[in-house]
Amino acid sequence: MSKSLLLKIARESITEVFEAQNTIDKKQLLEDYPVLNEPLSAFVSIYIDEELKGQSGSIEPQFSLLDEIIFHAKAAAFQDKNHEPLKVSEYLRAKLQLSLLTPRTKLTYTSLENLKSQITPYEDGMFISLKSQQASLLPQAWSQFSSFEAFFSHLLLEADISDQELSSYPDIYIFQSETSSDEPILE
Repeated sequence: MSKSLLLKIARESITEVFEAQNTIDKKQLLEDYPVLNEPLSAFVSIYIDEELKGQSGSIEPQFSLLDEIIFHAKAAAFQDKNHEPLKVSEYLRAKLQLSLLTPRTKLTYTSLENLKSQITPYEDGMFISLKSQQASLLPQAWSQFSSFEAFFSHLLLEADISDQELSSYPDIYIFQSETSSDEPILE
């Protein structure tokens, strides 16, 4: 199964909303590609001129890969609380990025330096959880930060976890992703 098929499913999911009709034949896709029925985490990000316009995904799969892609493509386009819902004119100029995530691995650490020694920048995404507070950053987010400290500080900020709360040793997991992108419909 090709990555282009997965990106096509993501794009068609958004098109379904604009056209107000279901066009994805889930039954046929699952018959042709049984792997789409496996639980696998996915993130869908939407960019226009390299600027993020929407993103949705899960660290732990909630659905089959097919349903993860469909759900998160629609959520990235229309339900990201940090962005306005996508307009048709934006959609035509948008690039979709699909990230398939490996299962997460919990880290055991004794200090921030110890934690840092277990992280591979640009390869590892991170997920942090403390009580009901949680956040994640995908591996590609490393390009936005100059150091581990900047990356980790942003992860804490996203989770609303203070530096003082680190003494409670929040759960920290790493994961990797395989990412592919399509091209805008119109340049």
